[in-house]
Amino acid sequence: MNWQFPPFAVAFIIAAAFAVVFAIIVWHRRATPGGAPFALLMLAIADWSFARALEAGAVGIPAKVFWAKVEYLGIASAAALWLLFALEYARRNTWLTRRNMALLWVVPAVTVGMAATNEQHGLLWSSIAPSPGSEDTILIYSHGAWFWIAAAFSYLAMLTGVFILLHAVIRSPRFYRRQVGALVLGTAIPLAGNVVYLAGLSPVPGLDLTPFAFTLTGFIYSLSIFQFRLFDIVPVARDALIESMSDGVLVLDAQSRVVDINPAAQRWIGASSSPIGQRADVVLAAWADLVTHFRDVLETRAEIAVGGDPPRCIDLRISPLYDRRHRFTGRLIVFREITERKRMETELHEANERLQFQLAEIEALQISLREQATRDSLTGLFNRRYLEETLERELSRAAREAASVSLVMVDIDHFKGVNDVFGHDAGDAILRALSDLLRAHIRHGDIACRYGGDEFVIVLPGAPLQTAYRRAEQWREAFQSLRVEYEDVELHATLSSGIAAFPSHCRTGDELLHVADKALYTAKAEGRNRAIVWAP
Repeated sequence: MNWQFPPFAVAFIIAAAFAVVFAIIVWHRRATPGGAPFALLMLAIADWSFARALEAGAVGIPAKVFWAKVEYLGIASAAALWLLFALEYARRNTWLTRRNMALLWVVPAVTVGMAATNEQHGLLWSSIAPSPGSEDTILIYSHGAWFWIAAAFSYLAMLTGVFILLHAVIRSPRFYRRQVGALVLGTAIPLAGNVVYLAGLSPVPGLDLTPFAFTLTGFIYSLSIFQFRLFDIVPVARDALIESMSDGVLVLDAQSRVVDINPAAQRWIGASSSPIGQRADVVLAAWADLVTHFRDVLETRAEIAVGGDPPRCIDLRISPLYDRRHRFTGRLIVFREITERKRMETELHEANERLQFQLAEIEALQISLREQATRDSLTGLFNRRYLEETLERELSRAAREAASVSLVMVDIDHFKGVNDVFGHDAGDAILRALSDLLRAHIRHGDIACRYGGDEFVIVLPGAPLQTAYRRAEQWREAFQSLRVEYEDVELHATLSSGIAAFPSHCRTGDELLHVADKALYTAKAEGRNRAIVWAP
């Protein structure tokens, strides 16, 4: 086969190269909706353009006709692949059934067969002749009946795809509109070139401008791929989104008629067929109480119970719908089942209440344990351990505030004799009586402790010696007049007290206890039933 390539054949080769590059790039993104048919579309364009270049370069009519037949592999497939791409890109997957796919490829397959066997019937090209002035490069093809059928199919498929994409433009965010707009523009250019060719308006008789237009289409598609991220980010169609929602969606017009409903809502209301066009009170007859309650409500959100025993809980939302002129057009009703969530919330609330109760029990137990660790079990007063922890703290605070702390050590006179004569239970009764007396006569900030046996210590923060002495005398006189009933006996006793103060007598808690104890023994040595202030 001999060759002589004219200059315009280079444009066909460039268009073919662009198409192959785009096919490779998009094929790597074939998992994206529309990616695979778009890559195949680019290969069809590559076949059309490259075979057209070879047709122009081949010498002799038979050789040119051979490459024209090869062109038809791409020409016949391009429109069908474009329509497939548009359907996938716009998520119109419900149209892509096996039956529809088979019907879509009937005309392209017959067209390729017609091209291959044209010499027997002339239905695609009724005659073929060299173009005047370009006899060596261009042939003029007179078109037969099947050509116009194939052309009508191609234009219908292309325009359908454009319409689908334009519809997607209206329903998509601005970013996706630029993607689809570039695709539509890239398709319109070769369509316009083909119209010029079929109308006989080509500047060179017989020269098909469509492959030249695809060179510009390739530039636009490259802009879409790299600038608008075509096949990296693909819009999700509203239909695919709404149809796959687990939430029920119901749209009513201004007259409360159903104008849209998704499958989830149909399952909720138990509709076996689409209720579009029916009145809401008829469609929602099973929920008559709800219809009555929300009949005229334009906007609300509520949690309601429907169904039998146990009822199903749903989250109901009603929103008004307005057109672009802000006129009321209907209501959007969205309902979501929250039965499981409410059950879990109830269980969580009950578990939280149990936990709070357990925490309260633990806290009470901790308080009880602290009380047991710091309280004397017989008298209920603080014990010696608590005194040791608290006394140093009170002295430190008094040192910071330049205040005094007085301490009174109390002992029951002849307590051993009471135990020996009447028994230890009688002694315990006297100890409890003294404890009750001290609790009733001390200030809120004073600290009364059982120091051991029949000895008690009362810490008086902020009290000077004279005040502590008067208080000790008051306790002594009150206890002296106190009578304790024990069985058939009336018991009574007296107190001896030793009084010391910080910082006038000492600097530490141990020293304060020591000098108060010395004062107590002085009181006992001087005859008991008295309060003595320690003197160095």
